[in-house]
Parts: sequence; structure tokens; C-alpha cells
Amino acid sequence: MTVDTATRWAEIDLEAIRHNVRQVARLVTAKTAVMAVVKANGYGHGAVPSAHAALEGGATWLGVASVEEGLELRAAGIRAPIFLLGYTPPSALGEAVAAGLSLNVFEGATLDALQKLPLPAPARLQLKVDTGMSRLGAAPEDAVALARRIRASPNLQLEAVWTHFASADSDPEFTKAQLARFLRVRDQIQSLAGPHFLSHAANSAGLLHYPEARLDLVRAGLVVYGVSPEPAWTDLPALRPALTWRTIVTNVHTVPEGAGVGYGQTWTAPAPRRVATLAIGYADGLHRRQSNRGHVLLRGKRAPIVGTVSMDQTTADVTEIPGVTIGDVATLIGRDGASELSASAVAETADTISYEVLCAISARVVRRYTEKSPRGAKS
Repeated sequence: MTVDTATRWAEIDLEAIRHNVRQVARLVTAKTAVMAVVKANGYGHGAVPSAHAALEGGATWLGVASVEEGLELRAAGIRAPIFLLGYTPPSALGEAVAAGLSLNVFEGATLDALQKLPLPAPARLQLKVDTGMSRLGAAPEDAVALARRIRASPNLQLEAVWTHFASADSDPEFTKAQLARFLRVRDQIQSLAGPHFLSHAANSAGLLHYPEARLDLVRAGLVVYGVSPEPAWTDLPALRPALTWRTIVTNVHTVPEGAGVGYGQTWTAPAPRRVATLAIGYADGLHRRQSNRGHVLLRGKRAPIVGTVSMDQTTADVTEIPGVTIGDVATLIGRDGASELSASAVAETADTISYEVLCAISARVVRRYTEKSPRGAKS
């Protein structure tokens, strides 16, 4: 018999992931495919379970950041198309192609390396065009030549042409300019190389606010997990957050007036206060910037974090919450009774974004997979 010894855990609602993908698929309609992005361990939710749930919800593609992430999905028996959004080093190209992963390309050196390999099948390539992000991507003036070169090689297949928006959640003018640049390049490639490739540009923010950017495929990331790129957006009001993060109370004691709590004594009790110690810290992904700023939920009420978040422990003022005792469950993200702490709310108190909050939840936080909604429930 296995004994559950976890003092910190994340509950992942797989039906919420299926539901969210169904919402995206309905929004973009059947003419546009959905790629569920499961990089960074499925944004902290677990890559393999999240990938299975997303595919069951209607995604037909999966997106990852590295060869290792793609191979993890293949080892789990996932046969759906998988696209590597990042860079593939020359040493990993052969294994990536053998696993049937689609590769991001944007310069000639990768094509040189691929053409020297004894490939078991043509390498499936997606040509990235830099339209303003200034990270990875071919300059628009170079992209056509690269596409022509891919088309000319029997060992290379031009599967898609794509770009990535820099500010789809905040700058409509720049986003529309990026899309226009991309479409010009795509049309040039199409006139030279033929129509048989996909084009995609829209991330979560892009697919919500720019219908014209949905094209053949959208890359749904944050929304798959039930979080909007901007908390105020209501484009998909039925999104269901998939993750709840909890820990337990390990001690409750009275701190006398004037006494400090935690490293650096950054908080002192203004009067005698009841303080609960929690089995969670920055090694688990709780941002240190939550110190004296954030909250947790206990017994359905908010308790302010007091003192400095340490590696393994955090303290909260529970004076106004009667009955808190050792073993009580504290919620860091999610619902407790009528109260809720969203990933976006946590991000705001930590001066960061919900993406980082979710991805920061570390491997030592146990993931527990649930089916809170029946598979047949109406979405």
C-alpha cells in the first residue's frame, strides 16, 4: 500500500483542459486547427497528462520547446504531430527527425546539417519568419530563399511557415503590422513553392483578439490551462482553471507584539497575532516577492503572508480566521469555499505574469490528476 506523504501538491483537473481546448476549437471554427502548447511541463500542469487531455479535447497538434520535451511525449505513446518551437542543436537533429518531430528552422546552418545526415524520412520543417519579435526567425528578405532551398531538397519538407507576435496582449497596431509582414512573406513563398504548407501566427492572445490571424493553425498555450492572457479579457468566459495548488499548516502559534517573523525580521507583529507556518516555499515555486504582499486561503478566508518566504516554509497571519490548526489545508491557487486566488491575482502581487507563476511550480510539488467534471458534461 502506498502512503501519500505529500505536504504540498497541485490538483490538475484534466476535464478542464479538455473543456478549454473545446472552447478554443469552437472559437476558431473547423477551418483552423488547434495546437496545444505543452512546453515547460505543460505550463506546470504535467506535459504528458495535459497532452493527452488536450488531444481528447480536439487539439490535433502539440507544441514543445525542445527535443527532450518532444521525446518525452513520444515515449508516452503520443503519435500526434509535435512541433519544436525552439532551436534544435545539430547533435539532436537525427533523433528528432527519427521521432517524427517537426522542426523549427530559420537559418541555413540547420539545413546544411540536415542535408548531411542519413535521414530515415524527409525532415518536416517549419520556417519561422521574424516579423518583429527579434528572437528566433529568418528576416523577411531571407525567408523566401530558405523556403526555396527547402523545397529543392528531397530530404527536406516545408511543412509550415510561421511567426510569433510580440505584443498581441497589449499593442494592436504592432500586432497587425507583424501579421501584414508575415502574410507578405507567406504569399511570396506560396507563389514560388506552391500552396502545400500551413501558415500560423496566433498565440493565445492572438487567437482571442485577432480573428484574421487564426490562419490554418493557432498555438493555444495559456488558455488551454484555463487562464486568460489578460485577466480583464472575456473572450472565452467559460474557461476553467485546471490547476489548484495547496499545502498544509505545520504549526500555529502566537507572536507577541513587536516580535519578528522569518528571515530578516521583515514583519513584526503590531499586536499579539496568531501565525500559521505552511509547508511551502520558494523551492516549490512560491515567489519570494509574495513576502508581506501575497495571501493564502484557509477555511474559506484570505490570510496575508507575513515575513519573508523562505526555501521550504512560509508564514501567514491567521488571527482573523478562528480555529486554524495543524493539518489544515491552505490554498495558494484555486478555490476554498467562496474565496478564490487565481494565478493572475498571485502574479499581480508578485510583479510577474501568470505564465511564470504556473511554470515556477517545482517538481517536488506532487501533481494529483482529477476528473472534476464528467467527460460527457456539456461544454
